[in-house]
Amino acid sequence: MIEFLKISSMAVFDEVEIEFKQGLNCMTGETGAGKSLVLGALMLLMGSKASQDMVRPGAGKASIEALFSISGKQVVLLREIYPTGSSRCYIDGRLATVANLEEFSSGLITIYGQHEYQDLLSPAQQMAILEDLADMSRDEVQGAYDALEKAAAFLKELEGKVEQCRQERDDLLYALGELKSMEIFEGLEEELASELNRAHGAAELKRCAHLAEDVLYSGASSVVELVSQARDYISKVASVDRQVEPIAQSLGDIVAQVEDISMCLREKTSKYEYDPEAIDILEEKLHFLQDLKRKHRTDEYGLIVLKEDLEKRLALSEDSGHAINQAREDAARAARRYRDLVRDFLERRQAFSTAFCEKINSDLEALGMPGAEFKVGQLDLSQLDELMTDSRGAAAPPGSLLKGEFLISTNVGHKSLPLAKIASGGELSRIMLAIKVQQKTAQEGTLLFDEIDSGISGQTALIIANRLKELSGRAQSIVVSHLHQVASVADSHFVISKSVSDGTTNSTVREVAGMDRVLELARMMGGESPSQAVIEHAKELVGLQ
Repeated sequence: MIEFLKISSMAVFDEVEIEFKQGLNCMTGETGAGKSLVLGALMLLMGSKASQDMVRPGAGKASIEALFSISGKQVVLLREIYPTGSSRCYIDGRLATVANLEEFSSGLITIYGQHEYQDLLSPAQQMAILEDLADMSRDEVQGAYDALEKAAAFLKELEGKVEQCRQERDDLLYALGELKSMEIFEGLEEELASELNRAHGAAELKRCAHLAEDVLYSGASSVVELVSQARDYISKVASVDRQVEPIAQSLGDIVAQVEDISMCLREKTSKYEYDPEAIDILEEKLHFLQDLKRKHRTDEYGLIVLKEDLEKRLALSEDSGHAINQAREDAARAARRYRDLVRDFLERRQAFSTAFCEKINSDLEALGMPGAEFKVGQLDLSQLDELMTDSRGAAAPPGSLLKGEFLISTNVGHKSLPLAKIASGGELSRIMLAIKVQQKTAQEGTLLFDEIDSGISGQTALIIANRLKELSGRAQSIVVSHLHQVASVADSHFVISKSVSDGTTNSTVREVAGMDRVLELARMMGGESPSQAVIEHAKELVGLQ
């Protein structure tokens, strides 16, 4: 619970200190005095967005500081707001982020404000409230829908590719036939060009190789013949002079080497045959390869990749039945899982709704609406199968299948209609109270009500007052109200007053009791100049004689 709140240099507040009590704390005052500003300060401690307009003119900063009692321990939350719009947050003196502040205070304060009416009239928000109470999440259903969409998209893409391949089958066969007519590898063009160059020069190569072989071996004055003669002469010398024998041996080695070289030249010469037909074949291959590269605007590696792709596409067109059947099975399996999860979600939510509506109707009776019947409307499960797909055959999204809304009949025998069509402001106040009290609230938490009693009076106002008083017995409650019925049952009554001095507006907060409280109640009932009868009635309300 909140024990103490200090607001400094914030808007119309110079410095305000409020000691809240357990039970029902009510804040009253004239319009514009700053009643809702107190709740706004508490919302800042919950992480709401800060604004430079919140800083009092001329002040260096605005600050909101609150003392909370949590499980017997006291915790101080502080937020400072600067004229730039930036802010600093502290939890027990330690610097924290706005997110830290929001997370820490989330279980301490629950706010019910006038804006809740609009939330309550929105079917989407109604289902969010219901599912939050039921601790239900749509994540699994959404995940199943996403998986179904993915499977359906894959099937559609596959069917499109297969149909396209079937239509292009003749072109695929022709293009693939061209690529398969020769073995293509990287460097093929270079290799063909080199072979063609050798083929064109075969005659000249053969002539030169033959002349070289003739000089070395076959000719009358060949190198072999001459070196052999020299070796014979040196051998005769070696018979007399043993020292020249190595020379003779070396000349013999030279003869052997020249003979080996000559044999190699003869083998090469036999291969250098000028073959016009072979040249034509090589030229045809080279031109065909070059044409393929120009046609497909790629190199040899690109042609290899293209061939593999064409083979895959052709295989897809020829043997697509298994792939498509598998894709269809996957899509059907995803559709069944999605449908089953939707059905399970609706069944669980409907089961929770039954017990929820019983509690709401019981509360509404206590709140002075005995003839009211509150219901939760959602998709009829008998229609689920036919609504799982739309007119185009696509899966219906979770939002359309899981939609629902709150319905109410305020009179016995009348048809149940959406809240927005039937409920008045006073009825909405009571319905909202009945719904909100079902939400989980920490025993030590604080409930903040910002003029939820706006637009109601008379007996309805008294019922609301009694309900708020009842709620305050479960958790500390702080109420901003214009109703004397609410203020009269409060355990602590605070009056917010506004004054202007030296051209500066300043609002103050003071707790009232005794005659001060009587006079404030009288003002709320009879205006600034209440009659004596009104004052006496105010005394009766607070038990002051």
